[in-house]
Amino acid sequence: MSILQILEDIGSDSKRSHKLSLITQHQNNESFLKVIKLALDPYKNFFIRKIPAYVSRNTDVQTLDWALSELEKLSNRQHTGHAGIEHLRGVLGNVSADDAVVIERIIGKDLRCGIADGIVNAVLKDFIPTYPCLLARAYDEKNIKNIIYPAYSQLKADGLRANVFVEDGKVTICGRSGREIDLLGALDAAMIDLASKFPFAVVFDGELVVADQGNKIIDRKTGNGIINKAIKGTISEDEARLVRLQMWDVIPVAEFKQGKSSIKYKDRFESLIHAIDQDRLNTLSYWSIPFKVVDNLEQAEQHFEEMLSAGHEGTIIKNFDNLWSDTRSRDLVKMKAEKDCDLEITGWNPGTGQFEGQIGSLICASSDRKVEVSISGFSFELRKEITDNIANLIGKVVTVTYNERIKSRSRTDVDSLFLPRFSCFRTDKLVADSTHEIK
Repeated sequence: MSILQILEDIGSDSKRSHKLSLITQHQNNESFLKVIKLALDPYKNFFIRKIPAYVSRNTDVQTLDWALSELEKLSNRQHTGHAGIEHLRGVLGNVSADDAVVIERIIGKDLRCGIADGIVNAVLKDFIPTYPCLLARAYDEKNIKNIIYPAYSQLKADGLRANVFVEDGKVTICGRSGREIDLLGALDAAMIDLASKFPFAVVFDGELVVADQGNKIIDRKTGNGIINKAIKGTISEDEARLVRLQMWDVIPVAEFKQGKSSIKYKDRFESLIHAIDQDRLNTLSYWSIPFKVVDNLEQAEQHFEEMLSAGHEGTIIKNFDNLWSDTRSRDLVKMKAEKDCDLEITGWNPGTGQFEGQIGSLICASSDRKVEVSISGFSFELRKEITDNIANLIGKVVTVTYNERIKSRSRTDVDSLFLPRFSCFRTDKLVADSTHEIK
């Protein structure tokens, strides 16, 4: 059985048990293991997002294993730039059509079969490194008691989460799943200059946003649409030049890859602020996140109201002593007027009336299938795009905005959401939230 057929079989059923069974069945297939390692390892990048035109051979083809070894030459930067593109074109043109599809999926860091590090590691312990991410907890009476004042109250950024690695004079930008975001080098010089002010290789943690010609941030939907092009490899140079980085943290690369830092947040954040040229914020392509130091919950709530009045989502309160780690930390609490969660598209309902022949709504669920909801409210253009591409969207992750988590009216084994609305596709995220992350 070809590797492509194995991937298609894994993706033929969205059930976790189905995927676990097939991964277990093929766990001794060395070629299969190489493919999922190259595709899912967050620290393995190939520095090419757009697949070049090529023609697959029907005879005298090279093996998939040969092609996989050739990809290592891209990962270790033996071939870069135009030479790298030509190398990839040669690899794709010298394997069978099926194997070329597998190579394309590896380059895209998406095997299109609904598997990520968690499900692979459930069968093959620690086979795929987990990409670390420090996350905040939702505001409630219990969580807010963990905040020790004085504390930081920071704007809750409204863009796309990103990590910018700067080491050995090279810049790599990744989303929260470790998937590369290719901005065509637009931020490289600025990030290298900023990183030179630190005594170690660094990872800048923040969110990518898009600014207009006056350096004012545009709306999230339009901005994230442009940034998603960088994930797909279709962004233009003019669009890439409009992308900005809002930062709230800086972590040594070595500690980031270990999943834990020994430096307190107050020291990390102050070092970031001091490194940024505050007199040039209007001309820079990056800046530190707006913040206030608050001495009590009343001041934190006041800052939250100020941010809402200014049209922002809300704020995040952070303890000075927080040690960065790969967790949803008790030291960080987000304050929002509305809630959102990331769910997996598991199916769809047909449209009726004016939407007959199109998608009516998307069926979305948490990673453990304990929360399920149908969402709609798409624009005409988006509904058509979803309808035309529904087969490829099953298993993808979307952000859903809602007001409250509620009991399902039609089923007793799952919960639902009150007033769920489609927010955006999460092309940077491969795994949906679990029930424990949805409040």
